[in-house]
Amino acid sequence: MAMGVAQFRKLVALDGEDALSRFGLGQALFKEGGEAALAEAADHLAFANARDPEHLATYHVLGQVLIRLGRLEAARAVLEAGCEKTKGIGEGMGRDLGPAMAELLRGLAGQR
Repeated sequence: MAMGVAQFRKLVALDGEDALSRFGLGQALFKEGGEAALAEAADHLAFANARDPEHLATYHVLGQVLIRLGRLEAARAVLEAGCEKTKGIGEGMGRDLGPAMAELLRGLAGQR
C-alpha cells in the first residue's frame, strides 16, 4: 500500500532534512492535486532536488508540478537538468525517466 500525505508529513516532521521523505511528501501532494497542494509540493520537491540532485525521479515529478502551476520556464529548466542527468545511464529508472522528461519538454515547446 502506498503511503499518503499524512504518513509522509510524519516522516518529514521526524527529519525535515531528509530528501527522500520530502520527495515522497511532494509526490503525494502532487497526486492529491489542488492549487495549494501543488504549491506545497513544489517547495518540498525543490528542497529534495537541491539536497539530492542525483535522485532522478525528483526532476520528473517537480517538472510536472511546475507545469501544472504554470511555471513553464522553471519546469523547462528542471526537466532539461533532469534529462542531462540521465545521459549515460544504461539501466534502471533513469532509462525510463529520461524519455519521459524529454516528452514533457516537447510538450513545453513553444509555450511561455
